[in-house]
Amino acid sequence: MSRSVPLPPYLPLRRMACAAVLAVAAAAPAASADSTLPQAAASMPATQAAAPADLAGVLQTIAARAPDVLAAQAATAQASAQVRQARAAWFGKVDAYALSQHYNDPRLTRPITLPPNVAAYPFSADQFGYGLNAQLPIDLSGQIAAEVDAARAHAAGARWSAEDVRLRALLQGATLYRNLQALTGQRQALDGQLAALQASVRVAQAGLKAGDIARVNLLRVQAAVAAVQAQIAGVDGQERKLRAQLAALMGVEDFTAAVAVPDSGPAHFPANPNVPPPALQAARSALQASQDKVRAAQRAQLPQFAATANWNRNAVHWDNRPIDTWQFNLGVTFNLWSGGAQTSAIDAAQAAADQAQQQLQAAQDTLRAARDGAVALWSAQEQAYRAAESGLRAAAESARIEQDRFKHGLGSATDLIDAEAALASARASVAGALAGWWQADDALRYAYGQAPAALHDTASPSSSIQP
Repeated sequence: MSRSVPLPPYLPLRRMACAAVLAVAAAAPAASADSTLPQAAASMPATQAAAPADLAGVLQTIAARAPDVLAAQAATAQASAQVRQARAAWFGKVDAYALSQHYNDPRLTRPITLPPNVAAYPFSADQFGYGLNAQLPIDLSGQIAAEVDAARAHAAGARWSAEDVRLRALLQGATLYRNLQALTGQRQALDGQLAALQASVRVAQAGLKAGDIARVNLLRVQAAVAAVQAQIAGVDGQERKLRAQLAALMGVEDFTAAVAVPDSGPAHFPANPNVPPPALQAARSALQASQDKVRAAQRAQLPQFAATANWNRNAVHWDNRPIDTWQFNLGVTFNLWSGGAQTSAIDAAQAAADQAQQQLQAAQDTLRAARDGAVALWSAQEQAYRAAESGLRAAAESARIEQDRFKHGLGSATDLIDAEAALASARASVAGALAGWWQADDALRYAYGQAPAALHDTASPSSSIQP
């Protein structure tokens, strides 16, 4: 199914130039049915968008369905569960048990002198007992507290890492979408060039019959038409590739929605140096978690206190009377020798802390360089867009002059083809510069810990309705 692509609404000079071309085409006779020149619409991809989807909808889908984002959210849930696991050590544990014992002698040796109030009951060869064991640690050393702090810092780092993964996925999706916008602008420019050249072909055919134009001029224009059609085919192939990559990032089968070319650039670039981005926050949390692990390893060398209690019922006796036993212990343990395991644990935790410190420094250096580069790129893309607009105005005027000269037999086909190619290149440059400007804005916002501007005024990605 063919589709037509409208001209960019942000270029008035382009509309004026194309209106002149369409006026020439309307005055010339229509091409014959057996003409070898295919129409521009016939070279469009045979895909029809079910419904238009703007960049905000694409980014919401990525934030809710991208596999990397979902994996980061699962890692956050895991880290939160590890915090609860570490905190549960404060409350001890209670175990229920059942024990069956079988002896090879029906009578056990009894003490020579029985304690008072103890009957001389022989034990059974088969006994069965059950009971409860309770253990409550007394964290005077602070080891459990240090482990809980490490788990909390790790969970905070996981949350920041998940946010960074989300922002990177949004930036990647926005980059693919901006590239599609640039290709759309390039395609529109090629369509305009093709329409103008086809109109020139009809003018050359009419001039050849009247003897005003040489046949070589007609052949040159026809060759230029074929070259533009080849460029359109290449642009269509690049567009299909980008759409497949964007669909994979969104977690959908395909993406066939129409992509509109933006009509203006960013209003201003974001700058909020007081808020560190999630990547830097994650590095800080990783350093804090590693330092807490060092404290936990050091405090493991201190004496460890614990209270234990036990209740046991031996239900099988020779006269079937159960025997209940209660026990309560308050103890302390101090490790005298572990083969160097505790000192090695401290060394390993300290090395991990040193590694986290260097990674934090690297994240700070990377952030500073990324922000400086993003600001410079933003300004450069703005200047490139202004220059492209100026070049488009000049190219449109030059193409208009060459069209009039060729129509009246005063200009050569080479000059006309060069002018049309320059106009198409200028149109594509404007669209590409505008898309590049938005890409620079998205990258700058990521450096400051923000999502692309298209997502700022929309619903939260986690609560958005999926298309």
